[in-house]
Amino acid sequence: MLMKFYSLSSGIIWHLLSGCDGQEVDFPFELSDQEKEIVQFGKSSFVLGRSGSGKTTVLVMKLFQREQLHHIALRGYHEQGDAVETDEQNVLKQLFVTVNPRLCHFVKQNISRLKRSTCGWNLSAESCEFDLEEIDETFLSSDFPDSFVDIPPSFFPLVITFKKFLLMLDCTMGFSFFDRFPEARACQPEKRKNSMSLTLQTFIRTKEVNYEKFSSSYWPYMNMKLTNRVEPFLVFTEITSHIKGGLQALEAAGGHLSRDDYLAHSERRLSYLTEQERCRIYDIYLEYEKRKGKNGEFDLADFVSDIHVRLRVEGHNFAEMDFVYIDEIQDLTMKQIAVFKHVCRNYGEGFLFAGDTAQAISKGVEFRFKDIRSLFYKTFTIDSGRFGSTSTNTKREISDVLHLSQNFRTHAGVLKLAQSVIDLIYHFFPNSIDELNPETSHVNGVRPVLLQSVDNRSTFKSMSEVIFAAQKKSVEFGAEQVVLVRNEEVKNDVLDQVGSCALVLTILECKGLEFEDVLLYNFFGSSPIVDQWELLHGYMKALNISSPQDECHSRHFSDEKLKVLFHELKLLYVAITRTRQRLWIFDESWNPMLELWKRKGIVQLQHLDSDFLASMRVPSTPEEWKKRGRKFLRVQNYEMARICFKNAAEPYWEKYCQASELRAIADRLRILNPQISRHHLFEAAELFDSIGKDESAAQCYFELEEYKKAGTTNFSSLCLAINR
Repeated sequence: MLMKFYSLSSGIIWHLLSGCDGQEVDFPFELSDQEKEIVQFGKSSFVLGRSGSGKTTVLVMKLFQREQLHHIALRGYHEQGDAVETDEQNVLKQLFVTVNPRLCHFVKQNISRLKRSTCGWNLSAESCEFDLEEIDETFLSSDFPDSFVDIPPSFFPLVITFKKFLLMLDCTMGFSFFDRFPEARACQPEKRKNSMSLTLQTFIRTKEVNYEKFSSSYWPYMNMKLTNRVEPFLVFTEITSHIKGGLQALEAAGGHLSRDDYLAHSERRLSYLTEQERCRIYDIYLEYEKRKGKNGEFDLADFVSDIHVRLRVEGHNFAEMDFVYIDEIQDLTMKQIAVFKHVCRNYGEGFLFAGDTAQAISKGVEFRFKDIRSLFYKTFTIDSGRFGSTSTNTKREISDVLHLSQNFRTHAGVLKLAQSVIDLIYHFFPNSIDELNPETSHVNGVRPVLLQSVDNRSTFKSMSEVIFAAQKKSVEFGAEQVVLVRNEEVKNDVLDQVGSCALVLTILECKGLEFEDVLLYNFFGSSPIVDQWELLHGYMKALNISSPQDECHSRHFSDEKLKVLFHELKLLYVAITRTRQRLWIFDESWNPMLELWKRKGIVQLQHLDSDFLASMRVPSTPEEWKKRGRKFLRVQNYEMARICFKNAAEPYWEKYCQASELRAIADRLRILNPQISRHHLFEAAELFDSIGKDESAAQCYFELEEYKKAGTTNFSSLCLAINR
């Protein structure tokens, strides 16, 4: 499916003959013309590509190429007998950042294997293998650098998550952002050598407000007159991306927009909100900030704003990076992206940004990709004085957005379906996402399948018995297959029917993951909108594929009624692009979108029968289930990881995931229901204790203030925290 080609070289032959110590090796494959152009491009770049187009590959190969050239140059100095500086001065300081911890792990592995594939770059097996438990995006192993000061050369290129990047910046400066909170103040900078003390770990994990906590612990207590008929994800996005996280917020007093500035800013940007709705959102924001302060909690926007202020006032004392690579840029706000200007002054050629705003479904993030170029022009180059005061010279130095349009993940059948969704976004929401030429693939592949039946609900129950073998309690829907659903409510309903016989994920949970086969279940039947989908009847008429009955369904909607449809289309796009091979679509209600696909001939209709259902099953081996469980563990999806380890017959890891899941639930319920939260945390502690995870058990007991039980564990950092 990948259709990648490799050049046979002496280096590759040497590694094939040597066996590479039994370790897997990633040989540098030949890049496509588009990829090669970007890798060889000399200026700071902005790379736009849809899901599976090789964005991460381009970043990794660019990084690896620079490592190779630097290594060759150093070897040349040695051979000529020239004076060589210390290792610290000779190391090429490259930084790779992404929000997704699984992608971070993937990049680390690829870089290590690529280094081993290069003659003379023999790394030990230990340097490229990562512990199964290294899953937390915030707290890496104890020997990982806590700040950017004096990072050992062996850690470069530095590959970290965005949250770890912020924590390292915070620890680099004199005072920590967290010192303003009494619960975290026990870890004063002069008293702690390790910034990731137990007290601070606990505080960050339990006191950060993300969308899940906002919707579960804040939204239900907001003024109902304000929240009525307003979606929480929309409010959180407006707060995080615009009121507190936009470029204008970076320049505003206090790090956030005033009410007047927010209303004026919304008029200038693409927004489908009425002025009345924006006023209500700002009132919700004020109430949210008040409650957050009372709870002693913080959100990521607070942390980022504080870092910006301290970097402007205090500066920093660490050696700056030579090159910075930021992947999945659509998951970051403008203010978050602007932080990187402080760690690298090589604005002319030192930055490579890659992403796709069509995949921007993260709660709290919203922008167009071309906004990043404007940010770079104004905040990185003009404000820094990199090119003086001549704006014409500056614009000439900044590259245009570079496009990747060849897809390496899936085949043309799936790409045509995904493009139909992108075309709708272009049509109904012009300028909302960045335009890109339709993707191509070397492989045609089969068209996605639209499953049809007379009684969908009863059929899904019988279908689950055949596909997932739920009655037999066996597992025949494999580790490379998944059921995708809209939300937790539908997910729980499906899990009640299939149990642990299949993987079931929401679309948000599956972002960044890939599967061979995807069953998209009841996306339209569970949609929060109904009437807005009727807009597609008019769209089909414009394409000359309408029918007479379309006329009676065609309706006109005001702009404010369309905002949820925009989010629906982006969710649908992400769901479609999770598959590498087969895509099945099964829905409880007929939707104009399904009719559009049918009339365009980009889906095939399939009436359900036992033979076809049986053909959908692809059982997996225990090792394959364990491999998939590791992937879920790295993104902290403990529920699905537990199912994988159960199917892999790994009771230790099954219990570990169960305990981790209980602790995560306890964190979410800490304010909403303290009693149940304590109950779950106590269960988690006992489970961790039962499998010998002393440190995790001690941390749970410590949070429960069960110091005697916590003290029985041999956890030195816990004892230090208690003594303080």
